[in-house]
Amino acid sequence: MEGGGQAATESTTPTPPPSIAGGRLSPFVLLCVVGFLGRLSYEMLRSPITSLFAEKIGAPTEIIGLLVASVTITGIFVKLPSGGLADLFGFRRLMQAGLWVKATAPFLYLLVAIWPVLLAVRFYHGLSTALYAPAASAQVAKFYPTERGKRLGIYGAAENAGVVLGPVLGASVLAWSSFSVAFVVSGIIGILALLAVMPLPKDNPPKAARKSVGEITSGLIAGVRQIIGDPAIRLVSLMEATLYTSVGTLQAYLPLYALTRHISIAQIGLIFGGQGIASIVSRPFMGSAADRLGRRPFIMIGVTLCAAVLVAIPFIGSFWTLLGLAVLFGLGTGMVTPSTTAMIGDLVKRGDFGAAMGVFGSLWDVGHASGPLVAGVLIVWLGYQAAFGIIAATILAALAVFVLGSRDPKFGSK
Repeated sequence: MEGGGQAATESTTPTPPPSIAGGRLSPFVLLCVVGFLGRLSYEMLRSPITSLFAEKIGAPTEIIGLLVASVTITGIFVKLPSGGLADLFGFRRLMQAGLWVKATAPFLYLLVAIWPVLLAVRFYHGLSTALYAPAASAQVAKFYPTERGKRLGIYGAAENAGVVLGPVLGASVLAWSSFSVAFVVSGIIGILALLAVMPLPKDNPPKAARKSVGEITSGLIAGVRQIIGDPAIRLVSLMEATLYTSVGTLQAYLPLYALTRHISIAQIGLIFGGQGIASIVSRPFMGSAADRLGRRPFIMIGVTLCAAVLVAIPFIGSFWTLLGLAVLFGLGTGMVTPSTTAMIGDLVKRGDFGAAMGVFGSLWDVGHASGPLVAGVLIVWLGYQAAFGIIAATILAALAVFVLGSRDPKFGSK
């Protein structure tokens, strides 16, 4: 996000990178392939495999949330300066660094026998997407300024295909073989992604175009000040972060709950796949509708839908019903996220857009990571029904704050 915002303010129009392999393959197509493979490898080991593996090695229930959230915790701290790192070292180097992690981290899971070691591996694995994803999106935005929306949309679709297929593939491999085979398959896919990025042309920024550490730090501080100082931005960020506590909660504990209901591992993968498809497919349509009808109603309806699904899940024991609820949950996030992200874009000052969006993304990750941490403790103390209900109530309370704070008709408008 940071790099994309900076690229948008450049005074010159960058020339798209030359074709690869004698003109037979464009760098953009290669980027899409890398994005798909990288996401597929990463998401394979996210849900449901991490939760199930953690349980297998004896991790306490309340710790499983930390193990799932740890990759996101890494992102909280790395995404903030990622745009600045790209300014210093170039997008390609940052992407390669992230892909080196994607290619090596899955094999480290083979060495894990106790949960503290798994936690260390998960923190390391989180570097992969935190380094790669912002740089890749910024690369697309920089080299295709006249088709930025179209190209980013296509690239996002390629990554999202990996997001959807990853849990399904991971659960399928696990159901038919073992955790070790799943880790190796993920690692092989990560290696393919790393090899695929190598032919991309170098993009080391010229010395004259590089920002100093002080300039990068000033940009980050400006973004933080906007988030803290602008009540409207703060309110939208709170809403998105709170909603994503429920996303993180389901990623960590829905697999374990489903097992208590005798739902197979392969079916658990399909549940997460259904949720991902619903969210990804609905986002363009919901975002377009929110542009026409206003963002606030979509946020209100989507958050309410997600909270209702979260309350209902621990009362359900049927695979098909859980799949239906997961689809509804994905639809809810598909309604909210395009509107909150667009609101931030509407509200920030143009010069600080990249920095503010970077802070917004990190706050989003804070919510995503805190959900599993809180849910684990609540589940141990109170059980699934009460724990999920408390988290849903927290989301609805944040929605009430958002609704009361955004009553001005001009709030979030373009």
